[in-house]
Amino acid sequence: MNQEHLLEVRNLTTAFRIQGNLFPAVRGIDLHLDRNETLALVGESGCGKSITALSIMRLIPQPPGEIVSGEVFMKGIDLLTLPEERMRKIRGNKMAMIFQEPMTSLNPVLTVGFQIMEALIYHQDVTNVKAKELAIEIMNQVKIPSASRRFKDYPHQFSGGQRQRVMIAMALACRPEIILADEPTTALDVTIQAQILYLLAELKREYSMAMIFITHNLGIVASIADRVAVMYGGEIVEVAPVGDLFEKPRHPYTEMLLRAVPRVDLNIEKLSYIPGQVPSIDRMPPGCHYAPRCDLRMELCDRQDADLVPLPGEPAHRVRCWIRGDSREIQDKP
Repeated sequence: MNQEHLLEVRNLTTAFRIQGNLFPAVRGIDLHLDRNETLALVGESGCGKSITALSIMRLIPQPPGEIVSGEVFMKGIDLLTLPEERMRKIRGNKMAMIFQEPMTSLNPVLTVGFQIMEALIYHQDVTNVKAKELAIEIMNQVKIPSASRRFKDYPHQFSGGQRQRVMIAMALACRPEIILADEPTTALDVTIQAQILYLLAELKREYSMAMIFITHNLGIVASIADRVAVMYGGEIVEVAPVGDLFEKPRHPYTEMLLRAVPRVDLNIEKLSYIPGQVPSIDRMPPGCHYAPRCDLRMELCDRQDADLVPLPGEPAHRVRCWIRGDSREIQDKP
């Protein structure tokens, strides 16, 4: 374990039971997060991004899910070995999550003010009066208009963008050191999306937080991330600083994702797309999981999955690919 990292995930594998058999949804995940850093987890729906975040938070429903192996260190403490009572003290306090869909994540029969207050009362040991004061303060910080008046309103009385701000307020109420944002802009229009991204970046600077930002939209990654981890088939296939990833992607899947991003500066008659679809966890192909959709596929790709290795001379840029990784590894294989 590297003591310098705020969060370090090592060899994390989470599986789900289907008809009596256990199938990995994420496998062998290795990643780290430093203080004041934003790591973007990107990939198509079904790649394992949300399962990775839920595993870190220990929110996987059991059954049918199960964290099979791995370690999740936060400031030297392995979260996976903690008793549930101690984990509750960390979850929502030191580490918080902004969930994907605010309308289904917020309780429709409780006021938004009460839902923000709840974390403060549980974790900060404050009175109801003080919790209300702090809740209105954080509602103002996330720029909810007329916060003191809207404190007693219910989720259905807020627009989509305002509900997302309530979710952010709930996550930030206890000023956590780590935020896991699970596609917080998916259901929002472009204008509101830009406002939420700016708000997250502003609050991250103000609170000196680290953030894992989960998205399938590479178009917003460049504006918010420091590093990017690309996921496919439950594995990380490429990790790089955000500039390197956009300038010289190495994994064929990353290349295809970037080609599929619409460009306003180019006159393109036909949009690129990736043929096929992400395989389900109970039908994962042997070898490289991306091989059936890859134009560079060779016989070795069908037999054996490559390791996530650093590129020669670029330790911060790692790729899981027999062809685009270190070619010396291919020479060692039978």
